[in-house]
Amino acid sequence: MKLNDIDLNKLAHFMEVVKAGGVTKASLRLNLTPSAISQSVRSLETSLNTQLFDRVGKQMVLTTDGRSLVNNLSRYQEGLRESLSLLQASKAIVKGRVRLGIFYGFSNRLAAEFLASLKHEHPELEVDVIFGAPSELDRLLQYKRLDFAINLFKTSSELPLTEKKLTSDELWLVSSQPPPRRSLGFSELRKAPFIDYYRKSRLIAAWIFHHFDKRVRDIPITMYASHSELVVQLILQGVGIGIVASSIARPYVAEGRLFVIRGKKHQLESPIWLKEHKDAGNSPVKTLFKEKMLAHFLVESKR
Repeated sequence: MKLNDIDLNKLAHFMEVVKAGGVTKASLRLNLTPSAISQSVRSLETSLNTQLFDRVGKQMVLTTDGRSLVNNLSRYQEGLRESLSLLQASKAIVKGRVRLGIFYGFSNRLAAEFLASLKHEHPELEVDVIFGAPSELDRLLQYKRLDFAINLFKTSSELPLTEKKLTSDELWLVSSQPPPRRSLGFSELRKAPFIDYYRKSRLIAAWIFHHFDKRVRDIPITMYASHSELVVQLILQGVGIGIVASSIARPYVAEGRLFVIRGKKHQLESPIWLKEHKDAGNSPVKTLFKEKMLAHFLVESKR
């Protein structure tokens, strides 16, 4: 039997009889006559080809099939109420300001896609965005000058911050010139001019350790450029090679403007964290912002 073959009003009448404990009370709640309710229930039984109540005098006792239908309909109604509640909440006007920090290497495209989607859905919501080094963003969160931060590294246990994995990205070593081989050796990379983001960065050292199991300190850095977009442009100009998130480098690689230099292992994957202060509080605006961001990047990571 298809759902379209059933009169949903009859199902509602049946559930009201169960909740009210009888036809008469159900008819008062629904503003219908008792005979109309009785006829509706009998018609439902005929449609389902089963008996839903045992009529014992003036009492109506659910049969096994009746109890089964009540259980299933209860779950259906609860799911419907939840869906309608979420729909209404999504249309509610949300006003307020959220301060978001983003580390320099994160994709502007990914950030813009989320922020644009959020703004279209909640036009009254204000978001202030700043970029910074991971350590700087942690410090701003610590002193509650930011509400959230998209950051690259896990938090030190000494800081009063919490984190939740937002997404992950592969870290590619790229050059403006095709390498002589897909994979370069450790000694060759030691001579290459690297472009890094800032002086205390651990990114290049982490990439080398991942691929070659070697810890290095004296990496030849030709320039520090802070922002991923500037790093990419410097690499394109032939200033040096650098590590760029795959979400940023992929379009340039597809166009043949950047070339991936392989290490000895699979590409290093870096988790990206959404951080906040442990005692930041959960205002409706901040709660909504956090839920929307986590949901957005969960969908993005499955594409």
